[in-house]
Amino acid sequence: MRILVLDSIHGGKVIAEHLSSRGHETDLIDVYRHADGISPETAKTRTYDLIAAPVHLDPDFPLLREIKAPIVTHHAVVRWLLNEALSNFSTPSARPSIPKPSGPVIEITGKQGKTTTAAALSFLMPGPGLLHSSAGVIRYEAGEMAGKIPGKVPGKEPGKILERYSITPASLLSVCTKHHTGGWLISEVSLGFCGIGTLGILTSFLDYPVANGKKSALAFKTGQSHLVKTVLVPPGGKLPHDGCIDVSDLVYVSGRTAHYQCGDIKGEFTNPLLLLPGYKTPLMLAAGAALLLGTDPAGLSGFSALPGRMEVTEDGQYTVVDNSNSGTCLDTTLDAFRYSKEIAGDKPVTLVIGQESASVCENFSTGEIISSISGTSPKDVILVLGDERIMKEEIIRYCANNGVLLTLADSAGEGLQKARSLENPLIILSVKRWK
Repeated sequence: MRILVLDSIHGGKVIAEHLSSRGHETDLIDVYRHADGISPETAKTRTYDLIAAPVHLDPDFPLLREIKAPIVTHHAVVRWLLNEALSNFSTPSARPSIPKPSGPVIEITGKQGKTTTAAALSFLMPGPGLLHSSAGVIRYEAGEMAGKIPGKVPGKEPGKILERYSITPASLLSVCTKHHTGGWLISEVSLGFCGIGTLGILTSFLDYPVANGKKSALAFKTGQSHLVKTVLVPPGGKLPHDGCIDVSDLVYVSGRTAHYQCGDIKGEFTNPLLLLPGYKTPLMLAAGAALLLGTDPAGLSGFSALPGRMEVTEDGQYTVVDNSNSGTCLDTTLDAFRYSKEIAGDKPVTLVIGQESASVCENFSTGEIISSISGTSPKDVILVLGDERIMKEEIIRYCANNGVLLTLADSAGEGLQKARSLENPLIILSVKRWK
């Protein structure tokens, strides 16, 4: 077959390579930079049997109208390739050679909480298995428990990330081809399910526009839910799917304790992270998924925060709560403050706050920073000014008027170093940055 694959940046190049390796005539177009593959003008002179396009592509992209061929999503092509259901793509002699997981496959999608849910579920799973999240790919060997003993990979440090991929659907092809050697697979997937999973987890019903603002991200995710036999959803959520399970039917949380029951598995676990909105739902979903897979989630009592997501470290005389990631905002800063008091008591605080770079699209606004200072009442503030949109004069004036000592820094690292020179034993690192 002759197949046109659109969008080389977001996985199209990987998809095109896999299709070509199976004997198809494949053309590729870089719809944004025009740096890879053929030009749209060349494509218009050719005849195609199929067009593979990502769900986030503008539906009014000219080639989608000008070339008369059936259109399928990247998610669908990946599903067909990984399931070896290629009757529409190839002859029986052109079967793919992608290794298939021998254990449960869990696909995780949603606007928020994917990485935390994936990490918490992998924490409970016995090896062998493979975790693919936006934080990287980690393999766990036979007999190992991810939460107890990091995966030991020959020639690599225990628990070291093997490689990093985006969470576009096509990354599943790379993960399985290059790294999977059997066992379970837990994978984040952007904008919906591919449909290869034993279990799907939708982490959030929050929505946002995609496809040049013309379509709903949530509509894609919920619309693809029927591709997975069982889909676990956050408390109160519903899908038009007989296999939809509300996690609150399996797990409920009271304070820092989660109670759970599914079939013969019943119990509870306690973890202070359950007090944080950013962890409560992911931990519930991880526990619920474990129950559906026949695993007792009691081990989540030992699950700790991820780097940049409320990770706590004891640094000499200081307790540091790290809330620095691309999603840092007023709400997460206030959560970090409440969490720090919960684990360290009522101690004087140094708040390291701001933004490292303008490369994070949604900036940490001046108003949010001032509200963060107001809501945490720190003794000292170290303001990181990596984004010119932050109006430092307003923040300096607010601190001066409220008796808060303020120091400037160029980065989160410099801010943390300066915080360690002060006497306040509790440090909250709340700098918006890529991490």
